[in-house]
Amino acid sequence: MNPAQIPGAQHGQQSFGVRSWQDMFRKLCFELNEFVETRSSDRDMAARGYRALNLAWTAWHIHDWFFEERMDAGDHCLTVVAPVFPGVDFSIEKNKRRRQTMFGDELAKRFEALDICRTLATAGKHAKSESRPRPELRAHEVRPIPWMADGPNGPICWDVRVLVGTQPWDARDLFLQAIADWRQFFTLIGEALPHVQINA
Repeated sequence: MNPAQIPGAQHGQQSFGVRSWQDMFRKLCFELNEFVETRSSDRDMAARGYRALNLAWTAWHIHDWFFEERMDAGDHCLTVVAPVFPGVDFSIEKNKRRRQTMFGDELAKRFEALDICRTLATAGKHAKSESRPRPELRAHEVRPIPWMADGPNGPICWDVRVLVGTQPWDARDLFLQAIADWRQFFTLIGEALPHVQINA
């Protein structure tokens, strides 16, 4: 079959069943629960870093899913987000990708945790964040945490932290705040959030 004759893929057909921004929000909460539950069992730095990077990716890319589903559907949907961003008119930008970038920029200005996640997600994909550099931001491991009396196997677990200038963010707290930011955004625009239990 000629590739030009193949119909475009629908949401979920190339993303293992994740079909909506609500699914991405559920994924974010699932990943945070897993991050918290494995804190005492991750015995190397890499495992904690992988989990944290996955959380940053999901937290930031919810905005792509929301944009594709709602904001690119027409001017009515653009006006729905207006109360969150006073003075910003997304409809003036006619190019879809630039409008999406504009939406991401406005989210990052309004919600600090999402801005941090954007930097982490971009650096995780491209090795560093050059288009919107934040040289004061660092993601690193913290000192080993003993969870029980020292023994021959070294009951040492690792965790990760984000440092923004002199302000430290425990990774768990950062991702909890990112979830709270998304809850606030969707509440402000009247979008129903899926009920998800967070065990953090």
